Amino acid sequence: MASGEVVDVVVRILAILAAPLGGMAIWAVTRHVKLTHLQAEHETLRRDKEAVEGKLEETRRHAEESRQVLAERYDRSRRDYHEAYAKFHQLKAGAVRVRDERDALRNLLEGKLAAASIESDGTSVAELESQLAAAQQELIETRDRIEEATRTDGRIWLRPATGSVPTFRSCEERQCTIISVLNLKGGVGKTTITANLAGTIADKKSRCLVIDLDYQRSLSMLLVPTNDHKLLHRAGLTIQHFLAGESHGAKALLDRLKDLAPELENCSIVVNSDSRSGSRGDDGLEETETRLMVEWLFDRGRPDPRFFLREALHERAIGDAFRYVFLDCPPRLTTACVNALAASDYVLIPIVPDAVSIRAAENLLNTLRSLRQVVCPNLRVLAVVPNMVRIHQGNPIKQHADALGTLRIPLRLWDETIFVPESCIRYDSEFGLAAAKLDAKETLSLAIADEAVRKCFKDLAKELLQEMRHHESRRAAAVPA
Repeated sequence: MASGEVVDVVVRILAILAAPLGGMAIWAVTRHVKLTHLQAEHETLRRDKEAVEGKLEETRRHAEESRQVLAERYDRSRRDYHEAYAKFHQLKAGAVRVRDERDALRNLLEGKLAAASIESDGTSVAELESQLAAAQQELIETRDRIEEATRTDGRIWLRPATGSVPTFRSCEERQCTIISVLNLKGGVGKTTITANLAGTIADKKSRCLVIDLDYQRSLSMLLVPTNDHKLLHRAGLTIQHFLAGESHGAKALLDRLKDLAPELENCSIVVNSDSRSGSRGDDGLEETETRLMVEWLFDRGRPDPRFFLREALHERAIGDAFRYVFLDCPPRLTTACVNALAASDYVLIPIVPDAVSIRAAENLLNTLRSLRQVVCPNLRVLAVVPNMVRIHQGNPIKQHADALGTLRIPLRLWDETIFVPESCIRYDSEFGLAAAKLDAKETLSLAIADEAVRKCFKDLAKELLQEMRHHESRRAAAVPA
């Protein structure tokens, strides 16, 4: 075939293939362009997704921080409300008592004065008027003495014991360890540590009893629903009914127990309540302990109210029922607080890592040194437990670490080395959430239901139990009161 014919054939073949090949080329170019646009859109969406996820994480973090701040504010507001309400109720009750006593006395003397004015001459009337004035002055002085006695705080409790004082029996003899959780500064977490530490130890099959001696009733509100408060109050099954009763033996206390199972196995509580919980007009704990103090102050023939709890808790019946007793104390030296110290083997002092709390611990140690001379010679400081510590990368933040570093100065005030556990209680919102659940009538759930909080309290319980064994190895078998 001639070369011209070959060229002609090639040209014809190319002409035939031109349309398909052109279409394929256009398709390939179009597909490439689409893929390029899709890749660009995918990259844009990926960047947008990462930006949105970053904003969501930041929003979640801010929301968690805000929730924690609100939880703290809620806890503080609730404490402030209960403190203000309790103070108002106390002042109102005191004013009513003083007014009633004054009116009764005035009516009595004015009646005698009227009768004497009929039957006697002017001299008798003058004498009765003088008696009335003297009685009114005595009433004023009595009221001042009551107020002064309340203000003297610890000094009134340093009076020598009167009457028969129950014997202080050793832990070994009663087979039961009694621990007061106390700090004379509020807001350091006494109730939180009492409840969660008892729950942790009870989880080890050791029966625990907790007694709410704080007039603010925080422990009772944390562990017992409101309706149960009312039933216990109306039935006379609270700690103030025990203190005001005629009998202060173990049976009188054991009859007032409320079992916390199944939510909190191996744990029981003795609650306290206020007069709003019942219909019989009974006093709350604060009014009861104030009345007991005043009656003892002006009538030394009455039983010494500082040792009512010792009488009950040092009977063997308590040791047969419980291995540990935790006493949640109020932030001042009330009758109930002194009862706790007089009955206890140990005092556990919670603090928060700030200068005010450190100074409060120093004041408490000075107070305990004075009380040991009369009320609680067998009392030992088990530990000072840092609470609400903020942790960063496994260590307390600098501000808290610096505050805790100053603890060594006040701890020197005690005549024995005071133990400070390595297992401090970190700040955790689970504590506030646990209280809110019971407020909402949900099932009782302590903060130790959270795994991290539970581990923290397990480590703390292990250290405290070891420190107790260290103390008991040196304690005498029995110490007289």
